[in-house]
Amino acid sequence: MSLLDDDESYVIDECRIEFSHPCNSYEKTNFMNSTQEDEDHNKFQDLCLSNAIHQVSDRLNKFCIDESKFLKDLKQWRHEAHDIIDKFYKSKHDEYVRRTNEDIDQSRETLTLLSCDHDASQDYVDWVNYIIQSIHQQIDELEQATTKFSPLKIDHSLIDIPCRISDFQRHPSSLKDLFSCSSSSNELASCLSSSTTSILNLNPNDNDSYLSFEVPKHKLNLQSDYWYSLSTNSTYLLVLEKSNLCLIDQSFRVTNKKTFSQSSIKDICWSNILSRFILISPKTIYTLDEKFISVELSSITSIHNAPWERATCHESTLFISTFGENPLILEYNIFPSIHLDKRWQSSIICQENEIINDMKSNENNLGLIINNDNNNESRLELRSIKSFECIWSIDLGDGWSYRCSPLHNNHWIVVDPYNSRLIKINSNGTIDQTNSYIKKPINVVSWSQNQFVIRTREHVYIHQYS
Repeated sequence: MSLLDDDESYVIDECRIEFSHPCNSYEKTNFMNSTQEDEDHNKFQDLCLSNAIHQVSDRLNKFCIDESKFLKDLKQWRHEAHDIIDKFYKSKHDEYVRRTNEDIDQSRETLTLLSCDHDASQDYVDWVNYIIQSIHQQIDELEQATTKFSPLKIDHSLIDIPCRISDFQRHPSSLKDLFSCSSSSNELASCLSSSTTSILNLNPNDNDSYLSFEVPKHKLNLQSDYWYSLSTNSTYLLVLEKSNLCLIDQSFRVTNKKTFSQSSIKDICWSNILSRFILISPKTIYTLDEKFISVELSSITSIHNAPWERATCHESTLFISTFGENPLILEYNIFPSIHLDKRWQSSIICQENEIINDMKSNENNLGLIINNDNNNESRLELRSIKSFECIWSIDLGDGWSYRCSPLHNNHWIVVDPYNSRLIKINSNGTIDQTNSYIKKPINVVSWSQNQFVIRTREHVYIHQYS
């Protein structure tokens, strides 16, 4: 029994062994093949990864920064910018030489018309002496003229530096997470979103408000002199075109033109009480009727040889400011007779190293554009005409050639040629709106209740506003 049991046990074990052996062999073979494939696959992956690392390392080693497209484009931009500056310099140089030669030739022609006849009347002799003195003054101005050149400021947003190569060492995720499908897509979407924002959002002030002024209703082509002077009354606009005074009516026609070569006109204002335009030159003052019949020399003379700069009229008072640092403002009563009424010292008006760039008046107040030479910043001050007390003052920013003009409802408009802007200021002395302008605005004057005039280098623009 035991033997049988042993035999049966043997048979059963043998069958079990014979039955199980083929399966075990298959699995073993399969396992060995799979292991070999995994090893081959891993070796292949290692080889591919090694080649990829070698390739990118080789590219990094061979990359030449100076040959990058960005630096090539940047160098090209620099050359073009230098060309623009050179052309701008040449145009200013040639323009100054041409204008100065024209002035000299005109003075020579005037001298050829003068005679030294001993039988000439005293009036003629006085006139000749006046012409000679005027030419001497013009030569002095040519020899001693000083000009402030605004520094060339570069907007750093003109050029965007390309994105940096990502620094993966600082990334908080593991490499596995970083290169997973979901992370890759998220990173890509984030990168695209970020780059799109940086490309499209070029101007952070896109939402800034703009002046609601309409486009110019009319444009006149008028080459200006150096001072860009203009003035208005209820009917006419008076503009200086080189050495010609041009009178323009409400239909924008030049109704009168008169040559004026006595002196440079730095400013013009209108006097209602005299019914005449007042022309301000550095040393002398003239008046002109609106029909262009007569130009008269005023008896007002400069104080301590300080050149005149700006002027404005209010009723029977003429305000005149002097040129340069530590300026004065003088009040002249001009009707029924002319006499000096008040003198406002520089200490009341300005701080040290400040100048008056513009001066305009409305019904009750005087507007002053004051520039600080130390920091090249300007402000608009509103002062009472009666007491000269400062009502409010507002900073305008960089630049030294701002001009201003009153609008209706005690509002003011300021032109900023430094930044090519128009600035509208409320009656309480706060900036209401700003607007970039089509050309560099150099002077401004109001004309009637809903109209103002902008002077640029080559044009006069008439605007309407509400």
